[in-house]
Amino acid sequence: MTHHAVTLGVKPCLRVECKFWLEDDGWNGISEQPAIAVQDMEIALGKYIESLLREGRASAEHAA
Repeated sequence: MTHHAVTLGVKPCLRVECKFWLEDDGWNGISEQPAIAVQDMEIALGKYIESLLREGRASAEHAA
């Protein structure tokens, strides 16, 4: 049996429910799961998702 390498594009899905409100300095937000409260929600969520992807990649490499 011949083995073939296959490359697949994967888009991670993560549902995060957030509450946002507008203040003088911009949008603020809070999320109960993951537990974060920030002044710049977009950057904080991006960093959190990147950390999840790094952890997943490290786990996959360790398992291989």
